[in-house]
Amino acid sequence: MPDSSTQAAIDLSRYSVFVPSDPFEDHTGPFYFLIDGDTRRKDSIRCLLPTTPRQANYAGGVHGGAILTFADYALCVIAGRAADGGTNGSFALTVSIAVEFVSAGRIGPPLEASGEPLQVTGRLAFARGRITQEGRIVALWSGVCRHIARDKAMARKADSEASPPPPVAQTVPADFELLANASVYSRHIGPSYARPEMDGASLIQPTLPHMCNSGGALHGGYMMSFADSAVTRAAGLATGMAPTTVSFAAEFLSAGNAQSPISTRVEIPRHGKSLAFLRGLLEQNGQPLLSYSATILLRPRQ
Repeated sequence: MPDSSTQAAIDLSRYSVFVPSDPFEDHTGPFYFLIDGDTRRKDSIRCLLPTTPRQANYAGGVHGGAILTFADYALCVIAGRAADGGTNGSFALTVSIAVEFVSAGRIGPPLEASGEPLQVTGRLAFARGRITQEGRIVALWSGVCRHIARDKAMARKADSEASPPPPVAQTVPADFELLANASVYSRHIGPSYARPEMDGASLIQPTLPHMCNSGGALHGGYMMSFADSAVTRAAGLATGMAPTTVSFAAEFLSAGNAQSPISTRVEIPRHGKSLAFLRGLLEQNGQPLLSYSATILLRPRQ
């Protein structure tokens, strides 16, 4: 059961949300941030994610995809505000991110994130940080963002919305099966489909508008959530064990849209009795969007 008293103790009036908002963050969050001092200094920004049942994994804890999305959010806020001095003049786009899962998050108490900007150049910003819950470290993250002027990003979005492509019915190949037993978090995002492979699995998911960021492209947290579900599904199918993500790394190769399905082929180069090592490439219409790798802890199913 979520601890409603813990959630009620949060003074959200001190926090802000992104303007304009990100559809995916609204759908899976909302996510909040608080600026306290010079944004170029360590721990000057605190991020907060109230946890709710829709973020749950199979075990009833916070889904790894939700934690990855929160890490991506914290990276973009901390790196982006370091780049623009806290003016909200920059639009931060994740180039790469690595997340280590230290302990399980539970539904009820909020997740909090903080960190430090390491370096800002003319185009890139580097940052690292941690996600905690009630003072306990849940995850560690580090990453690189590309920062561009927010007005330019919004102008590009307006141009694309002025002449949108005609809607096309999104179809799934007949040999993919609906993941009817997906976690609450995964089902909340949208239906996905899987096909077992000799050395892993392939997954596909039709895209929807709520999977996008404020710039109109597929949200980085959404793509990592799909990839995280893919690696755990592939590890479970290949080993028959219960999988838990312990580390995840991603490189963002290009932008996706909500016009056609995304798909991924997960490979398992190696697995033993307790660990599996996986990698994959997320694509849309044959275009690579995200390269990822993960280490999975394997336990006997109960």
